[in-house]
Amino acid sequence: MMNLTLVAQQLEIPLEQLKSICQVLKIEIIKNAVTPNDKEKIQEFIRACKNQEITIEQGLLELQQLQREAQTQQKALGEKFNLDEFFKQRIGTSPEELNSGSYHYDLYQLLLKSQSISQVGYTLFREAFLRQTQDLIMNGTEAESINKNQTVAGFDKAFDTIETQFEQNFLGTSVNWGEEEHPMLAASQKAALPSTQETSTSTSPSSKK
Repeated sequence: MMNLTLVAQQLEIPLEQLKSICQVLKIEIIKNAVTPNDKEKIQEFIRACKNQEITIEQGLLELQQLQREAQTQQKALGEKFNLDEFFKQRIGTSPEELNSGSYHYDLYQLLLKSQSISQVGYTLFREAFLRQTQDLIMNGTEAESINKNQTVAGFDKAFDTIETQFEQNFLGTSVNWGEEEHPMLAASQKAALPSTQETSTSTSPSSKK
């Protein structure tokens, strides 16, 4: 651990300014000291401010603004995706209640595999995107290739057609595409109410005897 006062002297900045940097960078101060790795982070921040020709105070304000924007974006995206809750909301049945060998059971197993496929697909997409972007930056592109691009040349229309066919032919009308509770769950809850009332009324005469 390195004493804050010593670090401030080495970096040639006021102690209070060093504490402000630690606060914004979320660097934990333990017994008025920081780790060598944290000191390197502070040095990198100060170096970045000098390279951008801005003061440390301006750099802290910009960093705080970026942090607020990231938090706002995270709230807009919502909570982390939960496959089980998604399946229950779309299909109307909890994965724990599925019978082995049923259609919905097999569908859920495919969704489990889709998680692994998504991870691999994301990795491949990310690598391909970075490589193609680098190629475009280094070598440029021709107008002809832009005109032939699938996104420009009707990709949206083709995707809508495929999506419609998939929904109608494979999934039919059993999937709840909205955000509300699945109709089957709501119907089952309503159907359960009269049965409990009938049971209570039917047992009342016997209880009197």
